[in-house]
Amino acid sequence: MSTAPPEISQFDAENATTLTADFLKRLGYKGSWLPMKVSLDGELYVVEMMFQKLTAKVQINSKTKEIREYEFQEGESSANSIPKAKLVFLVAMISVGVAVVKLLGIF
Repeated sequence: MSTAPPEISQFDAENATTLTADFLKRLGYKGSWLPMKVSLDGELYVVEMMFQKLTAKVQINSKTKEIREYEFQEGESSANSIPKAKLVFLVAMISVGVAVVKLLGIF
């Protein structure tokens, strides 16, 4: 008679991320979610994921694997990022400046 060792359920950051991605897909948010941050706060894993301009923050109980809370935020992913319109305008202005300088014969 052999005794099998008890299975130890290890719920880690990787499992929390996978569970979060599956949860978001079940909610209808299909796409390539990018994991941004996973932290353990007591018994709660807090998983932050991003898809385009949408950020999801999901709290999961590490013991029961139950989704305790979730929220979505829309907006820029980084406070320091330059919006595309400003970047295009900046590149256009630099190009115009270079063209004017060449036309004037400075370079």
